[in-house]
Amino acid sequence: MLGVGFVSWVFGSLLLGGSSGGVFLSSTPMSGDPTGSDQANQLPHCVSAHTVDSRGWGSLQTIRTDVWVSGCNDANGHLQLSAQPKCTATSFLGQGTATCSASESGGSIKVVVNVVYPFGLDLIAGRETTTSFMVDPNGGYQRLS
Repeated sequence: MLGVGFVSWVFGSLLLGGSSGGVFLSSTPMSGDPTGSDQANQLPHCVSAHTVDSRGWGSLQTIRTDVWVSGCNDANGHLQLSAQPKCTATSFLGQGTATCSASESGGSIKVVVNVVYPFGLDLIAGRETTTSFMVDPNGGYQRLS
């Protein structure tokens, strides 16, 4: 039984293709100076993050999760949510279910994402269904799980 489970997991992982993804960060300066040159030691006004996690073969994506979150710094340098995060889960077998929540944590924003793909693709892929990350007031990113 254990051998069958292992073979299914290995075959399923190969079937879904290689892993790829990334984090795209952006920020806006505090003042009207678009270069931010006079703001070298100051926090950005607002920051945003877009995370992508996918599997696939070349241009064919078998599964994909996207998360978008943004916030702005208050006068005390604490990052405050500017809108609730948005998340999506897609697969070659149809839409998955993605839920995400964000909370302010120690001046940063913590995002928790829960993803379930149809027909157990998340289990075949060997991925955790729940992950989390932080975005800090400087616009930095840290994956927590």
